[in-house]
Amino acid sequence: MYCVRCGVRLQDGVESCPLCETPVWNPEQSRKEHGYPDHYPLAQKESGLPFAVSLTVICVMAITVILIVCLRLYGELRWGGYVLGGIALFYIVAVLPRWFRRPPIEVFIPADHAAAALYVLFICLHTGGHWFMSFAFPVILAGCLLLTATACLLKHVRGARLIILGGFLLGLGGFTVLVEFFEHLTFGTPMFLWSLYSLAGFAVAGGFLLLSGLIPSMRASLEKRFFF
Repeated sequence: MYCVRCGVRLQDGVESCPLCETPVWNPEQSRKEHGYPDHYPLAQKESGLPFAVSLTVICVMAITVILIVCLRLYGELRWGGYVLGGIALFYIVAVLPRWFRRPPIEVFIPADHAAAALYVLFICLHTGGHWFMSFAFPVILAGCLLLTATACLLKHVRGARLIILGGFLLGLGGFTVLVEFFEHLTFGTPMFLWSLYSLAGFAVAGGFLLLSGLIPSMRASLEKRFFF
């Protein structure tokens, strides 16, 4: 429990703040004095089904129009393939989870990255490129592993959010170096032109969160200020 005026941590049973002498306000005691019930009804989470249905109809209409226009004008898809792939990717990432009340992140994050990889592969093949396996695929795979691991840890591990987020930022810094490394291998660009700057920034932020998660006083302060 903390003082409502100066924020100092209070011991149990005190009636006023030892620092500013502000009377202690106990929300549990106030609730019982006013006769509120001990149990509150759980908030009902609004279903995303109507939104999913609306976006599905819009996507189907857009696909139909694009198919009609491309086939009548050119007799083939041409640029329509890029648009249809983008619509499909948008649907998988933004609309498909709306059909579920509690979408499983362990499934949807890899599915989103798989859809992104297929779309990038289509672009690579359609443009005659040779950079998918040497650049796009390892980058997408590394991003998928990092995000999936972070999301699963946040979901299943309690009381270590700061440490997990700090590790995520450190991993994100390493991910930027990995991106530049595969860019160097594929396109022959110089190494360490920009990734070291991002690595340093993410390392500082991630190290601060890790340190805050390991030191109880810092962790309590951040949890109080930012509601972690």
